[in-house]
Amino acid sequence: MYKILEPIKVGPMELRNRVMYLAMAKYLSTPDNFITDRQIAYYENYAKNHVGLIATGACITFPDCPSKLPMQPGIYDDKFLPGMKKLVDAVHKHGAKFLFQPWHPGATPYGCDISELKTVADYSLDEIHELQKTFLQAAVRSQKAGADGVEVHIAHNYLLEQFLTPLFNKRTDEYGPQTMESGLRFSTEIISMIKKTCGPEFAVTVKINGNDFSPDGMTPGRVAEAGPILEAAGADMISVSAGGGLTNILGMSADGNQPEGWKVPLAEAVKKSGVKIPVMATGSLRHPEYIEQVLSEGRCDMIGMGRGLLAEPEWVVKLEEGREGEMHHCISCMHCFNYTAPGVAGCTVNPLALRESEGITLKEDGRGRKVAIVGAGPAGIEAAITLAKRGFDPEIFEKEDQAGGMEIMAAIPDGKAKVNWHIDYYRNELERLKIKVHLNKEARESDLEAIKPYAVLVGTGSNPIIPGKLPGIQLPHVKKVRDILIDFPKVTGKQIVIVGAGLVGLECGITYANRGNKVTVIDMLPDPDPATTPADHMMVVGHALQVGIEILMHHKLLEITPDTVLAENLAQEQNVSIPADEVVLCMGVSSNNSLYEEIKDKFERVYNIGDSRKTGTIIEAVQNGFDVAFSLS
Repeated sequence: MYKILEPIKVGPMELRNRVMYLAMAKYLSTPDNFITDRQIAYYENYAKNHVGLIATGACITFPDCPSKLPMQPGIYDDKFLPGMKKLVDAVHKHGAKFLFQPWHPGATPYGCDISELKTVADYSLDEIHELQKTFLQAAVRSQKAGADGVEVHIAHNYLLEQFLTPLFNKRTDEYGPQTMESGLRFSTEIISMIKKTCGPEFAVTVKINGNDFSPDGMTPGRVAEAGPILEAAGADMISVSAGGGLTNILGMSADGNQPEGWKVPLAEAVKKSGVKIPVMATGSLRHPEYIEQVLSEGRCDMIGMGRGLLAEPEWVVKLEEGREGEMHHCISCMHCFNYTAPGVAGCTVNPLALRESEGITLKEDGRGRKVAIVGAGPAGIEAAITLAKRGFDPEIFEKEDQAGGMEIMAAIPDGKAKVNWHIDYYRNELERLKIKVHLNKEARESDLEAIKPYAVLVGTGSNPIIPGKLPGIQLPHVKKVRDILIDFPKVTGKQIVIVGAGLVGLECGITYANRGNKVTVIDMLPDPDPATTPADHMMVVGHALQVGIEILMHHKLLEITPDTVLAENLAQEQNVSIPADEVVLCMGVSSNNSLYEEIKDKFERVYNIGDSRKTGTIIEAVQNGFDVAFSLS
């Protein structure tokens, strides 16, 4: 038996296994902070799938604070108790334990100017004690709702951590950061107050940073020192994380540049401090064999998964049933940082993420009917897998020599190798479900007619946009980005100009820069607006700037010469010349829908899917492929 599946006692809680769904802010409450049926279905799904312990994301505890995350559950008033209780009961019905997470952002500006917010030094002693009482009231309200406990959030640069370290705390009194005891005092007093008021049968767990990537913030040494102090205050478990919006947002939830389990050493530092309470590791934990090794080596007692369970809610069940090979794994694409509207998937690899309230279940009514699918990209493969599970007989035609479509190229830039996990899942499922795939076969109408399909799904992808009449576009040092990603050049010390500041262009530029090249990216569009640009895109922009890429927005490509790129600065109405040893065109794509247009009236049921229908991201292709296959009747 996997150690992961062994029960564990966390304070008063008897957990059925060692897997916790980590608190993630998913924006599922109403704008005025009431819990919704969509939110209940979301958490209940994890409980149904045997997760041991579940925590909400940040709960609004201080409604008068100008900074607050939108659409999070409120726990600051008894008016929220009916919804809180309904949520807890739904989770308990399936045997999981449940924690609310009282939260104060501190001087972290969510939706407000930072000048409106108090720093730790601004609070009087009376105000500190009032803050503590409000945290206590939130815990009492959580207990009234039937929760098993609360998670005290001393991580991610929020208020409690701002008291903890010299990085944020400039006080010199008993709540100053001069010692670990005084830095933790604000938090340990809250823990003790909750334990005294709510009693020994109410759990109080702690989330704390093990690294702030600054010498004045939390470090592995400091978190090891904090462990015994938190235990003495009454904490029942310590979960160790890192980073935050004020230090390093990717330290909180890493992108693909960090390896699996990269935060495990931080938990191990607490474990080695001698604490007797359970210690939980976090940090891009995905694969059972790796997690089992970490637990077996005694580096931690529990594992926390947020995005890993968002991608694969059935992670525990599949492990219990020996179906590890059927697991999706989070690819750290960061898409889930974006707001997800109802009816839209919240995860690139899981088309049902955040759609639990829709009650989507696959009907096994395919009756062996043949469905032809043209294109083995994410839309086509997702459709084929879904159809096979429904009992249809899908057959795929793919013109290339391997399945995966554009995801194969998406996995090439630095930090994107985890995309291969999704490709591997697809290829494993194609084999497991015995789906026939014709590689090196560009399907024509006659090929489709030959198998007499009940339906045809066309997922022929997209074509790159290349301005054919642009001077110099045919020069030998001008490359299409797809050609670059098929076989990334091993060049260094060159001047590279990339035309197009979308995700692909920036990721390609980062890869060039990491190899010692000087990279300039130009784009006609104005600077991206952080308020409307997807979070994952803004993160890539930030990473590009960190590695020294010059991004010239509002610049129109005019001409390419053997050693320069001529562009017009549209804002200043003047031309600029940029040195270029190599030019990479990444100017967008258009739908390759010619086959669909050719055959749409030749068969009774023909569907255009993925980029062939509408160009977009992997997540859009995956959801579209699933939805069409789910709806086929």
